[in-house]
Amino acid sequence: MNMTELSTTLQSLQKKERYLEVIYKFATALLEAQTIDEVVWTVAKNAIAQLGYVDCVIYLMDEDKKHLIQRAAHGPKNPIALDIMNPIKLKIGEGVVGHVAKTKQGEIVSDTSKDFRYVIDDDMRLSEIAVPIIHDKKVIGVIDSEHPDKNFYPQDDLQLLETIASMTATKLVQTKNNEELRQLRDHLQQLVLDRTSDLENALREVHKQKSEITDSIHYAKRIQAAILPPDRILKENLKQSFIVYKPKDIVAGDFYWTEKCDDLVYFAVADCTGHGVPGAMVSVVCHNALDRAVKEFKLKRPSEILDQVRDLVIETFEKSDEIVMDGMDIGLCVLNYKTLSIEYSGAYIPLYLIKKGKLIVTKGDKQPIGKHAECKKFSNHLISLEKGDSVYLLSDGFADQFGGAKGKKFRTKAIKELLLKISDNTMLQQKKYLEKLFDEWKGTLDQVDDVTILGIKL
Repeated sequence: MNMTELSTTLQSLQKKERYLEVIYKFATALLEAQTIDEVVWTVAKNAIAQLGYVDCVIYLMDEDKKHLIQRAAHGPKNPIALDIMNPIKLKIGEGVVGHVAKTKQGEIVSDTSKDFRYVIDDDMRLSEIAVPIIHDKKVIGVIDSEHPDKNFYPQDDLQLLETIASMTATKLVQTKNNEELRQLRDHLQQLVLDRTSDLENALREVHKQKSEITDSIHYAKRIQAAILPPDRILKENLKQSFIVYKPKDIVAGDFYWTEKCDDLVYFAVADCTGHGVPGAMVSVVCHNALDRAVKEFKLKRPSEILDQVRDLVIETFEKSDEIVMDGMDIGLCVLNYKTLSIEYSGAYIPLYLIKKGKLIVTKGDKQPIGKHAECKKFSNHLISLEKGDSVYLLSDGFADQFGGAKGKKFRTKAIKELLLKISDNTMLQQKKYLEKLFDEWKGTLDQVDDVTILGIKL
């Protein structure tokens, strides 16, 4: 590869890294949005502005589904605070924005002076990019940006805006449904006062609808991919190690984590509550709490880290108007390669240590990271290691998987026997064996849970 190709590749990687950072920050901010206005202004301020665009307008469909109305902006259309200067509305099919809404296809116009569809808003600009905001195959809005120069927007920006639009669509629908659910809840509370005999059935229906709405949120995949440590970092921190990571769905409630500080290497395996998307959204909150406990609060002891993480997770969820009982199970270790010692603390997830052919299990506390009936300080365990020892952290997905000739669970006992059997192999051999065995055991049956196994050899 010559210098020109190397430079081009480096620029491409830097651009992708910047795009990923924008999406991550945007998704984090989007989690806190509670109203339609908060959602669209979050798009303008935490996504579009971070991309360096000089102009952007977010349109939403009006109630009659015939017009697109400007609801948020960045740039000249937004001179002060959360205010739009001279907002306009467009018919479906009118201008580039209306055309994008009609065709349901994003578009880049490299020279608006040659495009008859172009509609001048506050000023004439020569480039335009627009993507539809679509949910359930229906257009609910458009993200539009213009620039004074021709040929300003690269094709990569179209894909990035489509990702942002997809995340926005899910959040808009979720927010709208939540508002409707809150209104319905207030109505049901009034029915209680009126001694309505059908209240119990109606409440069950409300909870069912809410669960179905939550299960439909699928934008968390990109967020989760951004928080998992890449293989390079995993190998730098834990020299002889492997990770088996098999999400049940597109996104997972499981995640793994590692950080290094001086001579100490932190690593963890976590299993967040909820299924699919809800679990993945909780994992973002819990991952952020882990980072803060180590980097911001400078904590080193695993038990103190988990105590702080629990406080941060509960604090985050208490901002919601609704009671949130979500959290996570976790096994957290701090490894000192110089002293050959490891400190461990856990919430349900145990530590498996294989030393000289024997399996030693150190159990975690029987309490989660999150709200609990009786929260206690987490226990801390100091364990001496020797060269050749193997350490494992894993979620319960493998043990709970149905399969085999009789379609039964694999079980924890079989997991322990399996780890003893393979512990003398190389990390790569163990990883390949576990992945193959899981697929063979599952066979044609559905995967029941996320699977995460982290193995380390001293």
